[in-house]
Amino acid sequence: MRVPSLDFLAQYHIKSRYLYALLVIVIVVMASMVVILRGKSPQTTALNISGINNIESSYYVKLGGAIWEDPLTSSTQWNLNYQNTTSVSLTADGALDLNVTFLSESYSQAVQLSRVVNFSLSENSALLITLEASVGIHYGIRMAGQDASGNAFQVWSESDFLQHRKGLGQQENFTINPAVQYFTVYGIFPTPGSRISNLSFYLEATSSQGGKFSLNISRLMLVSLSDQPFGLSTPVLSNMDGIVLAMNVKHAQGYADSQFFQAFVDYYVSGTSNLVYTVYYMHGLSVLGQGFDYSSGTQTYEVAFISVGQVRSYPQFLPAGNDTLSIVLAPERGTFESFHLNDLSIRYISQSTLTSSPLDLDPTSLLAYYLVFLFVTPIAIVILVSRLFSRGTKQIS
Repeated sequence: MRVPSLDFLAQYHIKSRYLYALLVIVIVVMASMVVILRGKSPQTTALNISGINNIESSYYVKLGGAIWEDPLTSSTQWNLNYQNTTSVSLTADGALDLNVTFLSESYSQAVQLSRVVNFSLSENSALLITLEASVGIHYGIRMAGQDASGNAFQVWSESDFLQHRKGLGQQENFTINPAVQYFTVYGIFPTPGSRISNLSFYLEATSSQGGKFSLNISRLMLVSLSDQPFGLSTPVLSNMDGIVLAMNVKHAQGYADSQFFQAFVDYYVSGTSNLVYTVYYMHGLSVLGQGFDYSSGTQTYEVAFISVGQVRSYPQFLPAGNDTLSIVLAPERGTFESFHLNDLSIRYISQSTLTSSPLDLDPTSLLAYYLVFLFVTPIAIVILVSRLFSRGTKQIS
């Protein structure tokens, strides 16, 4: 039997040592790539619009005089529609009071209150409504109309913000632009000659819900909307029902609306104690991005963040022209009392932003990933390094 020579054994140990060293290097490099390159992607920011010098014009929206008003003194102008309800009563004495008793049933129940109206959708107007619904009941506001040819249409959808609302047991104020509501339902504006012909309210009880509930309407009027220009060099002090900062459209030429990424708007603002508003970034009549809900009763410095993923509503007044970029501050309730723009920054990227939800990840694959790179890889490195040094020590001895 041949015994390996000492030179052969030495070369074998050296080659084994190099092999272990190579394996350690490969594992460390692979692990480092996972750590260092995680979440990395090519820089895609392609355009940044920054500074108030990009604002071409600015104005605030103000509620004007009454075009139409219901004094709420005659219940005969209103129609009731309901089924399988124990008790319904309606009174009108400067406010409209609807009182309903629902029996607890296995199905949902509703009472509808409606009247005939005649609102032109060609006017820049807003419907002002103040109402109070009992806690726990659901309610909604709906409109319907006809175009110039007599074709009927509905100006509401099941998902709009006026449907299936929960009663708060306190007064709520609504500013509703009928033309905007039409746009949010159909994606286009109504044809000339279109009118709102019916306005309705409803109370609804869900299955197994019963009891006495009420709906009180204390204001119902249609008013005009007017635009009041203001300068950006000094703060504007006035009662404002919306603010529009119109930009020069040429700054975004070459970039599609889908490439808008995010925006930041810095400003000082104050308003009524109940002021709640949101900030939009719009191209014409399309909402490209939206911010969070903000509130400000006293003077506040705010940095509003606007992103694609926040889009959820539409301002209740029409902003600038069809091909104009604009920042819009729109109250959900209350009014602005002062405003001063400090700075803005709007970013587009060279590829379309992701507006849909990302794909769900498999928890099993994630668990395997963490087990490999948090446990298996470090243990393998320790074993290889220990064997490497162990062999090196034996060889030296």
